[in-house]
Amino acid sequence: MRILATADSHFGYIYGRTAQAKNLITQHFFDSFENLLKIARREKVDLILHGGDFFNKSKPKKKFIAKAFNLIARLSDDGINFVAIPGNHDRSYLPDTLLSYFRKNVHFLNTYSIIEMDDITIIGFPYSNDPVSVMNKISRFAKNNPSKKIIILCHQLFDGASFGPHNHIFTNRPDTLLTYHLPSTIKFVVSGHIHRSQTLQNNKVFYPGSIGRTSFMEIVEPKGYLIFELEEHFYSTNFYEIPSIPMEVKDVEVHKAALFSSELENCEINPDVRFLLRLIGRKLTENEIKYLWAKYPATEYPLMSFSPKKPNMMLRNLYTKNQSSLYPNISYNYNGSKNNP
Repeated sequence: MRILATADSHFGYIYGRTAQAKNLITQHFFDSFENLLKIARREKVDLILHGGDFFNKSKPKKKFIAKAFNLIARLSDDGINFVAIPGNHDRSYLPDTLLSYFRKNVHFLNTYSIIEMDDITIIGFPYSNDPVSVMNKISRFAKNNPSKKIIILCHQLFDGASFGPHNHIFTNRPDTLLTYHLPSTIKFVVSGHIHRSQTLQNNKVFYPGSIGRTSFMEIVEPKGYLIFELEEHFYSTNFYEIPSIPMEVKDVEVHKAALFSSELENCEINPDVRFLLRLIGRKLTENEIKYLWAKYPATEYPLMSFSPKKPNMMLRNLYTKNQSSLYPNISYNYNGSKNNP
């Protein structure tokens, strides 16, 4: 069986200072997802798993719902199975759709669910504020059904997950999950929530990552998807990158009256990329912020933003000169055997 894993599509995500810019960014996420579905058809994938944050808001606009579900309907027509769970942006619930009622190969799991598919069992559950109890429930099910090969689909925070330019790692927290106690019949976990693709806990937990960048914290993170190859006694997986709208960040040191320095005056801004200008070193006055709004009008810089946007905020350096060194190479290949699942 071939499985394509994705997550955090954030349909309806809006960014930009003009209507045209906002439409461009919003459409990019739909285009990226449609491209994933084309890849699934081309690669003869049997199943697509979506790890939550399907929509960017819990009450998405009807046009976003229709566009997203139409893409899934076309996938269903090709006989490819699709399973999705809601994330925290979805408020643990996906909008009702007739897709899951009339198409047996489409599953939107708004509750803890068990799906039998060929020789695997998929257990999926929405984003939970008490995921430990849910994982314990899955563990009991696995122990009571030792012949089943189980894949968990969720949208949770697992111990060791990392993100951001300073490589922050979530660990030793009450809200991070561990999988070392799970029975070996649980082959692996596919989770959304963290937008950086990574594998954790002895290759038991896989984050596909998001399909597009929703934050400048993700500036150098490749965006893509995972494909799993499941055989009788082992599985393998690979990460594949997809195009994403580029980002640029520029930190400008400002001291005393240096806001109007030559460095800022000579700052070149590419209108085709998402650009963030950060003024660091001291707090800005309200008049200085008004000056920035006037200097960079939305009509000329539709994909640009600057920070801080309010007075009395102090910024620190966010990125190093060598940004590429901040993230590990995630173009990995993993082979899991029967003895090392």
